[in-house]
Amino acid sequence: MSPGLDVPLSSKLALLIRRMRDRDGKAPSTRSIAAATAETPDGKPALTHQVVNDLLNGTKDNPSVNQVAGLARAFEAPIAYLLPGYNGLTSLGVYERQPAAREALRLIHDLGETGAAELLEAAREIRLRHNKSDLDIPEVPTLPETVEPPRPGRRRRLSFTEAAERAVSDLEGT
Repeated sequence: MSPGLDVPLSSKLALLIRRMRDRDGKAPSTRSIAAATAETPDGKPALTHQVVNDLLNGTKDNPSVNQVAGLARAFEAPIAYLLPGYNGLTSLGVYERQPAAREALRLIHDLGETGAAELLEAAREIRLRHNKSDLDIPEVPTLPETVEPPRPGRRRRLSFTEAAERAVSDLEGT
């Protein structure tokens, strides 16, 4: 995912959900995500669980400003990441959480490409001093693949053909 590429909001939310898995590998429910969109713990959520579900499935892809802010709260992600064209979760996270990074960018504002190049070179030197390569920083932090176990509850609705096959199987005892 390179900057400027139009990554769908549903894909960004899917990545953020993967980051929120609990120890058992289970993703949060749409109801818990909706509850976490509230400005205060006991406040009114910015989204309903149905709107969260629609955003996750991609059937809705244009949330309001308040809904985007609520999603950012729920997923503990930078608001800008949820906007079209802003895909660098790593850099946006640094920008949002590190005042010194914002100050560094402010200071090179009027220095043009030369100032940006010097800042970049200084950052690479600092990384080398800390024994870190500048090539292994992903735009979006990679996550270990986990398989979510099926959730207990109501079985999915079967098609007529599937229901007939299951009935035959039950009658034959197989």
